[in-house]
Amino acid sequence: MHATLAPSFASFLRAARPELNARFAEARRQRPDLDGEAFARFLREAVDPLVRAVESVQPERAPDVARTAYELGLELVGQGLAGPTARDRWVNAGWMEVAPTAAALVAAAPERVLGALSNALHRLAATPGARPAEWVDAMAALAPRCADADAFLAAGQVAAWRAGMAHYRAGALAAADALPPALALAAVRAPGGEWPELRRRLAADPWFDPSAPAAAGLRVVGRAGAFRGFGGLFAEPPTVAAAGEHFLVRSGGDGWLLTADAFGATFHRAAPEESKDARPSSVPPGVTARGTAVSVDGARVDLPELGEIAGIAANGSTLAVTSPLSHAVVLLALA
Repeated sequence: MHATLAPSFASFLRAARPELNARFAEARRQRPDLDGEAFARFLREAVDPLVRAVESVQPERAPDVARTAYELGLELVGQGLAGPTARDRWVNAGWMEVAPTAAALVAAAPERVLGALSNALHRLAATPGARPAEWVDAMAALAPRCADADAFLAAGQVAAWRAGMAHYRAGALAAADALPPALALAAVRAPGGEWPELRRRLAADPWFDPSAPAAAGLRVVGRAGAFRGFGGLFAEPPTVAAAGEHFLVRSGGDGWLLTADAFGATFHRAAPEESKDARPSSVPPGVTARGTAVSVDGARVDLPELGEIAGIAANGSTLAVTSPLSHAVVLLALA
């Protein structure tokens, strides 16, 4: 294998062979199903290109990066998160497509950057509705523009929000504030403008997407949730209630907080105190529901797929609509 590897990586593997063999043996003792060939393939396909990229920018840091990547990779492959037998491809994609573009950042802080990269993709892959492929593409473009690991992590949080992690909204806006304005604009995919004004619009309107054509008025902006038998959360059609800026969704005795905006919708198990704060589902003032239609101040949206609307809840920007014939929560923007 060494003949095909980056010189510094091959040299590191030769020089540290006794130590690395001991680490692998200990990892296999803890995880007997750890596949040596799978790990070797991860080293060839994911670690070697990264070490080559580091060699090209800071060759003196390549051995330290190789050591950190070996140790992290051994843990990830052992857990089934990376390598050819991984449960999904996203951690591999991060190491192979994002990490080399962040070679200077990895060289400066290998454990921090590679750990954050792996954790972000693990979380994205585990969140229904999130779009890890979108995050990988975004970070491959943003990483070369990041001055340090702090900027990389902040940009990653913004990109994760844009890739469907709606519950990151407040934290992502705060993270973007710490970035240079041009990088913050790029992270939210704004074609131009000034960050303070764009940030004000993003904070005020969860359905504003700077990369999409402007939209206004009552309209369907999302559908969240599905029948448990088809891989969704709900054993029976859900009911919905307002819970501050979010919604409390109940089904079959279980409760979830639904967070939604222009970039996605996520469900999180509701704590008892969150259930107490929820207002009972009802038709808010100024809103009428008749059959399969919702009207607000003369504007009307038909939802024939629901059969008949049974529950509506509202916060300042959004209506959440449910039906006894559907396992989805339909979301409508109010303006």
